[in-house]
Parts: sequence; structure tokens; C-alpha cells
Amino acid sequence: MHLPGDVINLLGFKTACYEPSCPPASKEFPPPFTFKYTAPLRRIVDEEGMPAGYVTAIRGMVDRILASGGQLFIDANLTDLQALHSGEVRLKFGSQSVLTKMVLLNLPRASFLGLPSLRAATPSRTVQMAECVKFDTPTKFFPPGSFSLGKSLAKAYAFYKDAWWHNHLNLTVGQWPANAFEPVNTSEGIPIGIHWNDGPVRCHAPLQGCRGFLEVFYSAANEDFFEDLRPNDLEPLGILQGEGSAAKLKRLHAAVMEATKPLFENRSISQPEEPPTMLVVGIWDRTGHGYTAPTKVYYSLDSSTPGGADPLEKACGVSGLTDKEYRDSLLFPLPELKQVVLANNDWSAMPVEKMFGDWAEESLLQAERALHANGVPRPSWLDEDYYNLKVVGEAVVTFV
Repeated sequence: MHLPGDVINLLGFKTACYEPSCPPASKEFPPPFTFKYTAPLRRIVDEEGMPAGYVTAIRGMVDRILASGGQLFIDANLTDLQALHSGEVRLKFGSQSVLTKMVLLNLPRASFLGLPSLRAATPSRTVQMAECVKFDTPTKFFPPGSFSLGKSLAKAYAFYKDAWWHNHLNLTVGQWPANAFEPVNTSEGIPIGIHWNDGPVRCHAPLQGCRGFLEVFYSAANEDFFEDLRPNDLEPLGILQGEGSAAKLKRLHAAVMEATKPLFENRSISQPEEPPTMLVVGIWDRTGHGYTAPTKVYYSLDSSTPGGADPLEKACGVSGLTDKEYRDSLLFPLPELKQVVLANNDWSAMPVEKMFGDWAEESLLQAERALHANGVPRPSWLDEDYYNLKVVGEAVVTFV
């Protein structure tokens, strides 16, 4: 993906392949999922080659903004947006307000719909689109019983002093099961889906004396063990460690050992008894409350979909709705005011069979399309062929 890849390169961050063998990205996605790019997936790393985290890119962009004279306001929650007859836009932050000529709103669904004046000024047909959330599960794509959608998207990392997947199993790439997004259900009531290479691990020598974090779950599957560790709706980070955590960590370890038992049996290796000493989770709500996960529109034309084929117009209850109308209408929610732009990962509608995950690319492409429509040319650092295909080729009409 040139977005955000070209941004990362512009910021000068060091990167490494997500999988050590640098396979084509399309081969990293287990069936039935597909990925439309072939270049290896990469991630930002620090000087030691350890994962630096997603926040590194955000901090890098903020530093560029500040260096260019921009300003950053933390904890300034947008409470409303009013389009004025003068063509200006009033942004309200509680009792304070700001006038601007153009605004790009990186807002997810619930936040956009929670701005009363903007919602009232948005055409009712567009509001219907914005209210639409769908995740069809045709049985030809999701075999019965293979996947159940929960109330959140959760990611969980367990810290082991003995990184047994390195030290004992020599498993440093791939997933368990083959599609970890459809995790293994265990008798502990804790589903387990492992990515062997995702968490940071430090070793005295390759595959020796290793300790580190193991990603034990990353899915929207129905569960409550990880979800219950979230402090509240507005705080996605949960940490389990120290006093009072032993019982839950022991239970988690039992679930991990149950899920991975075949791997140890195939190697005639005893399973480790020592549980993790810490569990770190990220929980993103799918019900529209607080800090939300992406809530897209995944529809299916396949007859095996529960309730029958479900084209976009049926899925959202909007007659004649197409992917293009959905994309263009939500990019500019006020048709007569192209200075108000809505760009966020939520605003995507596609057949579920083409689903390839949630990436920063979608938000960045929407922003570039809006800039192109307003007469802003391609930035020199962004690949020209990619820009012509993904921005110009899918843009709405140019307004200036």
C-alpha cells in the first residue's frame, strides 16, 4: 500500500517485514480471505529491530504538522458542526467554537451521527447510509459454526518469561489455527487465535533464552474474557497483572495450552506450566458506544447468506444504492458544501467476499480524493500510478 507506505518512507522510519521471510502479502491471508496487494507487509521498527508500534507514525505526522506551523489540541472533543450561509463552518467544542473555511473530519460512524447540527443538515438518504452497519456471513464464505460476531474487536497479548513458542516449538511465523481470526474455542470459555510473530520477543540467542509477548487473540468473535478487562467504553486499553490477576492469568494459560496441545504432542514436548505474568488487551466496541471498532458495510450477493442474497440497497434499506454513491455521499455529507469532508475507515461498503481487513489506507485515500476534488494536486512523495488509479480513478467530480 503506497498509503500509508509512502508516508512512512517520507517520515524516514525504519521498517522490517511483518513475517521474517517477507512473503507476498497476498499469501499471508488464509482462506477465505484475500488481499489485493502482493508486496510484503511491513511494520515500523526501532533501532534494535523491535516493533515500534502504530503510534510512531502518528507522532511522526504530528511532528511534521507542528514544524509547519500547525497546532495540536489534546482532549478537545468536537460536539457539533454548523454550516453557515457565508460558506464558513463553525466547529463547536463544548462552550467554545472555531470558524474555518474547510474541515476534514476523521470521524467514525457514531461520532459523525452524534453531531446534531451536521446530522440535521445532511440529506436523509445520506443519514440512512451512515446509519447502516452490516456484516453478512454467507455460509459459502463462513462455514456454519466457524465464526460468530461479538460485541467488539479485541486484540490480546500475553507476556511469558519463557517464550515457549520460540524456546521449545521453534514457531516464529504464521498463525494458529490457520486462520486465527476464527479462533479455537476452549473449555475455559476463552477463544484462542495466535500470531506467532506479532508480539515483541527478546532472546539471549536465536530461539534460546527468549521472553516476550504472544498475540493470543485478535478477532471480532464473540467472547467476554478479554472484553471485560476494558476499564470503560472510552478506554480501549486493559492490563491484567500483579495482585489479584493470578487466577485469570492461570485460566488464560490453560486455554492457550488446550488450543496448542496438538503442536506439543506432534513434537513429543511437554507443555509449560508457568502462566503468563501479564495480559495486555485492546478492545474496540462494535455496538456504537465509546471507542469503536470499524463498523463497515459488508454485504453479500450470495444466496447462502442468511435471509438470502443481500445487495447493498437491501442491506442498508436505501433503494438503488451503489458502492459509488455510498462512497461519494459520505465523503461530502453536505452536497452543497465541499469544504466539509468526512474521511474514516468506517465509510466503506463492499461485498464481504472482498473483505481484506481494516487499514489506514482507506482513511488516507478518502482524504486524498477529497483534496483532489477540491483542486489540490498529488503530493510529490505519493506514487503517481497509485494516485491515478486509487484517487483520480475513484474520485468524485472536481469542484474547483
